[in-house]
Amino acid sequence: MPYTTVVCLDDLTRLKFWPAKEFMYDLIRLPAWYAANQDIACSPRNGQRSNLLPGFDHRQFLALCGQDVEEPDWPALYHAVPEAAAAYLAAHIPAGALVISYEMTPWLRAVIHRAGNDWLDLRLSPLRFASDLYLAVRASSPALYAALKKHAQSAQAIHYEAMLLTAQIRHRRRYDEQNLALDGAVVYIGQTEADAAIVNAHGRYARISDFKAQFLNAVGRAKVWYRAHPDGGAFADREQQTLDRFLGQPTQRCDDETYDLMAGDANVKLIGLSSGALQEAQWFGREAISLMEPVCKPTFEDGFDPEGYLHIASHDFISEPLWADLLGALPRAGAVCMPPRHNMLRELHNAWWGYSSSQIRHAHFYRQVMDIHGGAMRDQQKETKQQLEQAQREIVQLRDQLRQVQGALLTLARDRSTV
Repeated sequence: MPYTTVVCLDDLTRLKFWPAKEFMYDLIRLPAWYAANQDIACSPRNGQRSNLLPGFDHRQFLALCGQDVEEPDWPALYHAVPEAAAAYLAAHIPAGALVISYEMTPWLRAVIHRAGNDWLDLRLSPLRFASDLYLAVRASSPALYAALKKHAQSAQAIHYEAMLLTAQIRHRRRYDEQNLALDGAVVYIGQTEADAAIVNAHGRYARISDFKAQFLNAVGRAKVWYRAHPDGGAFADREQQTLDRFLGQPTQRCDDETYDLMAGDANVKLIGLSSGALQEAQWFGREAISLMEPVCKPTFEDGFDPEGYLHIASHDFISEPLWADLLGALPRAGAVCMPPRHNMLRELHNAWWGYSSSQIRHAHFYRQVMDIHGGAMRDQQKETKQQLEQAQREIVQLRDQLRQVQGALLTLARDRSTV
């Protein structure tokens, strides 16, 4: 530090969800510019302007990976890309540049290390129970880590967020006679079929069938419930059927809110492949078993932790002081510091997971919203339905009248033919 330039660079073999990556760079753009006069440009995909050296071509890189440039098999390349592709990309990373990456993969980390550059790996934290989402940031060097640590959340501050949600949920659930219905149960937390967090060491998506022995040993004789991912679809049905075969008996779907399982009074044990909910559960004192290593491991160490992700509050992440420190710039007079705002990043990114359901489903405020505005809507729908039914009756009457006219015309035609 300071760096000659900033390069935005992510997993170029994964074409899906690329707007989420650019969204994150868009949040950084102004803070980096005002704090350190750095133009971070964009990621070098889809012909966008990037700060890689001139001549880099995304499609040529994919071709060197031996992949279909329209639909590459990115899980197969998750850990390593062919030598020709790695050399091509490394040669286009400017010396002295800081590389900022959203959801950096092992192959990309190896390429950047080969080029000799520092990097920051950004992710949305798996700890999603707080008043807003956290940015989880991993740094490649002690200096970057120290600059980040000045702005990072403490474990105690995050624990307080878990306490607030716990109090809210227990207060509500203790009025419910079914509050302890799942006491002593094991709940399997499902994920989507192509979740990036379940890519295994062999470059394919892991399945619960890969962990049969570990699963059965962990659940023992406890009753097992299945909590499907909201977007699980038919895959969730197949995964639940696999659990049924393992256990030799049917499992039951769990419809309880995920945060109710974590924070409620019922002693529930959670298990799954690598869902972030399993990491969150620990903050509520809940036993949780991940059958795979999590992709993002939170850290709160003062000393450099090369494997851990520091947690940055959303308002700090998009404020100038953080980026001035990271990019080696002096603080600017009048530097912009965004104030904290409830759900700010959730709203900007439209990323809510189970938090929105937990907050909305049982809140009296939203019930009143529906009673007031939903009631008016229902009245309007009722009126529209009545109008539609009346129109349908009139159509039937017109059809009957038309048939009568047609019958009269046929009779008249027959009468004339006999004259």
